[in-house]
Amino acid sequence: MSSGLELPDSRVSRIARMDGAVYVRFSHACIHKSGRNGGARWSQEAVLVLEDASLLDAMPLLPASITDGFLEVGGIRHEIIPLPFKRKVGARLFLMFTDGARIEIAGNRPHIELLGNKIYLDDIP
Repeated sequence: MSSGLELPDSRVSRIARMDGAVYVRFSHACIHKSGRNGGARWSQEAVLVLEDASLLDAMPLLPASITDGFLEVGGIRHEIIPLPFKRKVGARLFLMFTDGARIEIAGNRPHIELLGNKIYLDDIP
């Protein structure tokens, strides 16, 4: 079975810069887990961290829901980011929000931490 964080339909509550890193806090990360006989979706808090990072756009008004986005790592675009996720290369995060705002963040060594409890959403046929 594989799991992944689906960027569209997830919600970002905060983007913070600290010690050269950018932290993207998801108050609602939409997580899929799929297998041969279907799967399930749940919501969970999560943080995506990019080290040595730069914001390439103005900070959007948050909290906001994502309508489109991807994390590009090593030339591969992930709209659903495989979990667990930790890479040692450069990455670029692009997010588009429901109000039309967008943000792009470039950095290194992206990784995702899941936080808190899972909240079951539904089954995937």
